[in-house]
Amino acid sequence: MLRNSNREALLPPWFKFLKLFLTALSKLPSTGHRFIYRGVKLDLRQKYTEGTRIVWWGFSSCTTTVGVLESDAFFGKSGTRTLFVIECDTGKDIRQHSFYQKEDEILLLPGREFEIVSSMDMGNKLSMIQLKEIIPRFPNIASITSSKHTAISSTTIITPAAAATIIPAAAIVPKPTPKSKPIIQTVRVSYESKNITNADIQRVIKEAFVQQKCTELDLSQNKITHEGAVMLAETLRNNTVRTLCYLSIDINTPKAF
Repeated sequence: MLRNSNREALLPPWFKFLKLFLTALSKLPSTGHRFIYRGVKLDLRQKYTEGTRIVWWGFSSCTTTVGVLESDAFFGKSGTRTLFVIECDTGKDIRQHSFYQKEDEILLLPGREFEIVSSMDMGNKLSMIQLKEIIPRFPNIASITSSKHTAISSTTIITPAAAATIIPAAAIVPKPTPKSKPIIQTVRVSYESKNITNADIQRVIKEAFVQQKCTELDLSQNKITHEGAVMLAETLRNNTVRTLCYLSIDINTPKAF
């Protein structure tokens, strides 16, 4: 369901369950920087172009041990297959919470984003794709706070001897005056109620982002679907826009990036 392009319409009944599950997983420590492996019985090279980025929206089961994939239940030794070699930082080690501890299972949470480093045909219907996890400029899913931060105040007890010590004025170093940040001029561009569709997104990007270098963009009351929003989100990763909002004329829930 998470991998379905129509996930926004399918997920609402499952939100509470997903929040509970993700909250529990957030309490597990991340594995840190390491290489893990995932095998699928498909040829996916056409969907993974070198130098591009891709988001995995589902929970992805991986392993730290290639030998686990020899089993026909996971990857096998024959047929059409793709082996992912993944360099990641945020995997969750769930071996101590699994019925199959010998599988050395690492779970990747939804919304992980990867850069396709390279791919190759290994022969015998076997392909290999190398991925590297990257941190997106904007989170693909809302973060889950694993614990509440508690402020701890410390009390210093002053002894009579310490109270009698006088610090010379020359020893007090004044703090430097912080430099003022440059003022960023607000440039607002509005396409409100302009009957904008997904087909117009590239034109909007060129006019608003490239030519006018806007910092605020209003696309409310148009016909932009999830696919159009994804194109906008990709462009937002590398420009000056601070505020983007739209409200589709067919959807009652406002979207914001």
